[in-house]
Amino acid sequence: MELQLWGACVYVCLDMVRSKRKPPTIVDVARVAGVSLPTVSRVLTGSTPVRDVTRDRVLAAIAELGFRPNGAARALVQGQQSIIGVITPDTSAYGYSRMLLSIEKRARETGYLVAITVVDPGILIDSVKALDVLLGQPIAGVIVLDYSTYGSQRLRESLIGIPVSTVMHGDDEELDVAHVQVDDRRAAVAMTEYLLALGHRTVHHVSVPGRGGRAHIREVAWRQVLTEAGATIPATVPAADWSVASGLAAGAQLALDPDVTAVFCANDELAFGVMRSLHDAGRRVPEDVSVCGIDDVPLAEAVVPSLTTYRLEFDWAGTAAFDLLIDPSGVPAIAGSSSHLIVRESTAAPRGETRAG
Repeated sequence: MELQLWGACVYVCLDMVRSKRKPPTIVDVARVAGVSLPTVSRVLTGSTPVRDVTRDRVLAAIAELGFRPNGAARALVQGQQSIIGVITPDTSAYGYSRMLLSIEKRARETGYLVAITVVDPGILIDSVKALDVLLGQPIAGVIVLDYSTYGSQRLRESLIGIPVSTVMHGDDEELDVAHVQVDDRRAAVAMTEYLLALGHRTVHHVSVPGRGGRAHIREVAWRQVLTEAGATIPATVPAADWSVASGLAAGAQLALDPDVTAVFCANDELAFGVMRSLHDAGRRVPEDVSVCGIDDVPLAEAVVPSLTTYRLEFDWAGTAAFDLLIDPSGVPAIAGSSSHLIVRESTAAPRGETRAG
């Protein structure tokens, strides 16, 4: 079932295809180690001394089977506070930081602790120890930001038997875990259509990397809007990496082209860099070139000119992912959303044109 929140750029998907692989249990460990269930339990809890040779056999069986004790249940038995694990590729980027803050806030409200592990999707194999440390805690569940970014069987295998929820970013991809969605596609469509409606003949784009070498969904949506509108798709699409520095480089490249009148940047930081380079090149914003971004970071309304952007509901996404993890059968009660286009000073009709409509 998919629930669309009217007027919002977020969705909740509750369809989950459970893994066909059954995770190993304590019974399997006892069988492989050739010991009784109480013996395995004593090794796991450390409540009663166990002979070294027996402990070694149990630990070897655990490693062979990939068994992971139910930390949340153990925490309840021992009177400890359960932990929500969060796996993320970044903690400093605006979207990730907002989601992490909202997850931590919801956890505090509901009596959970939060343990955050930064795992680089590109070097997941080197992060196995970090994952093992995290998942060895009394984990009630794990939130992954976002699951499909990793695209790794190792991560999926590590999380077998553990409740998981995640935040997606608008890709047309089926996912086998409970997830909420921040709709990047809709945001990119809105920004591109808005610039065309101002009277710009086409819209240039500063892109960011997608997964697996593919174009990012924000770039895909931008191309689709231009194609459907019959507008020319610019031959040059500066590639960036989400940072202001890469925005500066992209802006310097675009400033050399006198035909550039509108630039849609994949995020606000890129837009800041582009505007600075246009200024240094003598191109005025918005009189000569309109510039917009996505996210609505706090500086967007403070820079001069203030930045036209699209606010994505990251706070909602973090809270909803937490609620979905704790109660997969429930739908977060959301009365609307603040995701929307925010028009400020950095965009205008091209010189000699008036806004359509």
